[in-house]
Amino acid sequence: AKAAEHAGDRSLYNEIDPLHLPEVLSLIGQNHGRGELYLALSSSIMTLFSTINRQRCIQQEKEYHAAKAAEHAVIAAEHRAKVEELENELVAMEKAAEGNEGNDDTEYRDKKRRRKWWWGLWG
Repeated sequence: AKAAEHAGDRSLYNEIDPLHLPEVLSLIGQNHGRGELYLALSSSIMTLFSTINRQRCIQQEKEYHAAKAAEHAVIAAEHRAKVEELENELVAMEKAAEGNEGNDDTEYRDKKRRRKWWWGLWG
């Protein structure tokens, strides 16, 4: 009896516009319970799949991943710019330190000369 009823459901669901089928299935689920919804789904699953535009789905997924890749590329570029900025700052600090090493000796000698001159006034 169920098989005959099931076969009858198939022909009924084949006549429903595939765009309205999700709404019809929702109403069946709300008004008749899970058992009837299962029968309706199993009878109409191929019709539901035929409404899916696989090419459009793939295109949307491709666009999503391309947007994510572009977003990550921007973030990566920002990080590379920060690394370069910090590297330049380190190089400038090293150059300044190298320049000061020579100046420290000169400055020390200058101070020593000034002390000698000052002490020379006393002597």
